[in-house]
Amino acid sequence: MQDTAEFLAGTRRIANLFWFAIALAALTAAVAVFGARDLFYDGSFYFLGWAAQDRFHFFVPVRETVQALQQVFVIVGERVGIENLSVLTRLFSLGVSGWPVLLTAACWPMLPRKEKAWIIGPLLNLVAVIPMTSMFGIGEGLLASCLLWLTFLIFVFRFQTWWGSLATVFLTVACGLTHEVAFPFLGGLALLALTRLRQAAGWERFALMLVALVAAAGSLHLLYWVIFPRDLAERSNFVASILGGFLGRAPNLPALASIVAAVSIVLSLIRRSWLGIPRGPLWFACFVFMVEMGVVLFIPDRVLTPGAYFAARGLPVLFTTLAAFGMVFLRARNVSPARFATRPVMSILFGLVLIQTTIQLVITERWWVLTSDMRALLAERRGIISFDESSRELNPSGNRFRQEVLKSWSVEPLSIVLAPEGHVQSVLEAAPHEPWVPYKFGTPGSLPRAPGLDWSGFSVR
Repeated sequence: MQDTAEFLAGTRRIANLFWFAIALAALTAAVAVFGARDLFYDGSFYFLGWAAQDRFHFFVPVRETVQALQQVFVIVGERVGIENLSVLTRLFSLGVSGWPVLLTAACWPMLPRKEKAWIIGPLLNLVAVIPMTSMFGIGEGLLASCLLWLTFLIFVFRFQTWWGSLATVFLTVACGLTHEVAFPFLGGLALLALTRLRQAAGWERFALMLVALVAAAGSLHLLYWVIFPRDLAERSNFVASILGGFLGRAPNLPALASIVAAVSIVLSLIRRSWLGIPRGPLWFACFVFMVEMGVVLFIPDRVLTPGAYFAARGLPVLFTTLAAFGMVFLRARNVSPARFATRPVMSILFGLVLIQTTIQLVITERWWVLTSDMRALLAERRGIISFDESSRELNPSGNRFRQEVLKSWSVEPLSIVLAPEGHVQSVLEAAPHEPWVPYKFGTPGSLPRAPGLDWSGFSVR
């Protein structure tokens, strides 16, 4: 009886925290959409490429599913006649920031009532892993990981239904076009499907064979692009997508918060006190979270450095793979995460949700202030604004956040997207040492064309 009560209490705690995290994630996504935050780094370049096509266009050949989801709202907006650039950029940001929240929330109904505690996997991905990489590039791996979780939970818990079988086959095909780091996940899914064949019969057996075949094919397809990329630089990019970018001149605050939470949870489960302090791991985590909260609220420009964020776009995919098959291992031994959902553990996770939400909101606010200043400068000037000039005007104090944005090649497409009412009369030039820039402003043919963009007032001088 006591075990049943503890199981129900643990499940209830996990469920409550999940929906609390979903609500705050929806808030941070809504704020990010309003500020078009996903124009950051590759975002503005991708947006211009997609908006100019008026149809689906894929920059990376193995990420079609993710990039289709990211651009679908922009394409629909153009098809219904929207040409306001500001609205289109928000639709783009809705695709990038909105889908991870929607897909994670969609995992909940896939779990039977007695298995709701397993929502802990998508929850940890959303609050502990995704924030580590959320400020670097367009982040295909963030969305891909959420799609993998949805696919996996449907396969494990709903495959016996006709709609679950169809959904698993469809989503497995889609997962084969998400991210290169997903090849172990699909390989593992194929093996799981094969191990179920002995207990299956009829249409379910046929569906399992189909899932195994599709998952194996998807895994080999992704592995092929890892071994034989379009160029050798992409092979190093694959390694960076797993390991890159943690160490920088400033700490990755979301990563630090997640690591502290993980260590504190392990210590909390092992012992009730630490260093002689009752519930010491909980108090340690709270102390670190409060310090981070103060730092990010009072000196954000010194610590919110894009270069300190993981370049590891595939990290959420790797976590999802390990956690999902760890879940298979635990279920085979009748171990539920509700067993570990003690009050101290859930309190640590509650604090993690709060600090991650705060960091994301402050990042968006800093982005909004910077882009507002950029808009004002672009409205005042004509022609090409050099890196030295933009640094003097937009970053006189030399803070790291603005410095990294302004020196990057991505400042050029960003300045085009930020043109007042879409009338391009000036653009920001990247730092001279940037090895590659997307456009040659002196060559009209290289300039991007998109709905709402007007180049008639622009001239190089």
